[in-house]
Amino acid sequence: MQKISIIGAIDGSHIKIVAPKQYPNSYINRKGYHSMVLQGICDHRKLFTDVYVGEAGSVHDYTVFFKSDVSKRPLEDFPNDTHLIGDLAYRLTKTLLVGFKDDGYLTDRQKKL
Repeated sequence: MQKISIIGAIDGSHIKIVAPKQYPNSYINRKGYHSMVLQGICDHRKLFTDVYVGEAGSVHDYTVFFKSDVSKRPLEDFPNDTHLIGDLAYRLTKTLLVGFKDDGYLTDRQKKL
């Protein structure tokens, strides 16, 4: 099995806000409160290496990722076949690895990974 080098973990978090006057409904997140999404990437030392904030709470993590500069970085920014790792809110890309979605057809090996 090939060794995979991870240079950071990515995830989104909702920052609670007072409902804005313009388009307040677009700021309501899936949990039912007004928020803005903060996307962060941390390295192995738990230090932030990238932060992107400002999308409305109704925006999905994957969409936030593609609106951020991180998704537009050239492959050269990921030397020696390195990757980010994200949860199942994200989709697999050349630089972002995610787990297997359990659709009922995972092998025992996939369930353990």
